[in-house]
Amino acid sequence: MPDDPLPSNWPSSVIYTARPILSPHFPPDQLQYINRLATTPTHTIRSLPPLPLCKHPKDLVRIKLITQPEHPANGQNGLFAVRKVEGGCKVIDYVGVVHSRTLSATASSSSSANHHPYEESDYDLSLIRCMSVPPPTPSTTNPKPEPVLVDIGIDAAKHGNAARMINDYRGIAPKPNCEFRQVWDAQSGWARMEVWTIAGAAGAGGLRKGEEVLVSYGKGFWAARTS
Repeated sequence: MPDDPLPSNWPSSVIYTARPILSPHFPPDQLQYINRLATTPTHTIRSLPPLPLCKHPKDLVRIKLITQPEHPANGQNGLFAVRKVEGGCKVIDYVGVVHSRTLSATASSSSSANHHPYEESDYDLSLIRCMSVPPPTPSTTNPKPEPVLVDIGIDAAKHGNAARMINDYRGIAPKPNCEFRQVWDAQSGWARMEVWTIAGAAGAGGLRKGEEVLVSYGKGFWAARTS
């Protein structure tokens, strides 16, 4: 039996997964950045709990084809509230392939040497970004290794869940009604990305029944696509 049945209206071109997938190219020594139980660089994926199961919240949201000509995503899917959801409530996890790259602190992230296969994906979301100093090795002549930027993301272009259907608010609403939150799974120790409704003043905010779930993709997302 699958971990979670396919949500209604799931596209056949994307593989549905209710559990994050760790890229086969993910550096083992970076597990410590995405799992709090990985206390040393020697931990392996097999020595850690499974990545958390994130079942589709069918009582909260559903996938729906957008047919309004004025909608920026007309002809594509969106995610809509099945019922009213109060502000400050979790809606859904963002699930996909967890991947990583490291960048030299002095290198340009736009250089061809630093090109990353997920950079051009419209479904790639940043999970962890931090500076790290690699430990010196016997072959290292420099006693102070150069710091590197560890850039870990979640990509749902080819594998994902219903959260990949969430659209940006621009051109649809004056402001987003939901936001991304990076949290830590208490039992397994894994970092995860969740979508929460935005709480307004005096208990306002949230989602009305039938309302589309909308977030802000961020200025960097649009800048990369308009430059």
